[in-house]
Amino acid sequence: MTYRIAAIAVTALLSLTACTTTPVTNFYTLADRGPVEQKLRSDLILALGPIELPQYLDRPQLVTRIDGNRLKVDEFNRWGGSLEEEIARVLAQHIGRSLGTRHIYSYPSRVVADSDYRLALDIRGFDGRLGGEVRLEVAWSLIADYSGEIVHTSQASYRSETAAAGDYEAYVAALSDTLTQLGEDLAELLAELPPTTGR
Repeated sequence: MTYRIAAIAVTALLSLTACTTTPVTNFYTLADRGPVEQKLRSDLILALGPIELPQYLDRPQLVTRIDGNRLKVDEFNRWGGSLEEEIARVLAQHIGRSLGTRHIYSYPSRVVADSDYRLALDIRGFDGRLGGEVRLEVAWSLIADYSGEIVHTSQASYRSETAAAGDYEAYVAALSDTLTQLGEDLAELLAELPPTTGR
């Protein structure tokens, strides 16, 4: 009888421990998923920022869309850093590799005081469905830093399909693809611009 009571107690304790185990938290970073080879050339010094995010994205948790008006904020799948910094890092990497330059800095920067142009971005949407389509909705302004003149404004929408796995790793990869598409367009625009007269 004593053995049976002890066995029941151990089983109950193990069940309670399993129920109270906290799920593992996963952390993700965005990545430049474009081609490695340099396609364009520019000697511009570019400041990247500010990057504005909608409030629903300005958080450490990954956000996915369940339907047209409903979002899911996942406590156990999070960004490794701030999403704003992740976006800036990937765009800087892609633009820099495409143009063959390392002269791309965050705005404001403690590294360089003067730049030819500043690129300000307004991210209006950056989400999608697990196992489905993700989207990047963005508007940007290119500003000549020496004069403060806005030399170009545009807005665009980019799409990518999540891999069949339908997990968060595939979701983040698809988001990275949309940033790479944006980086391609921005690099092509910048490659056509001369340095400003302030340098």
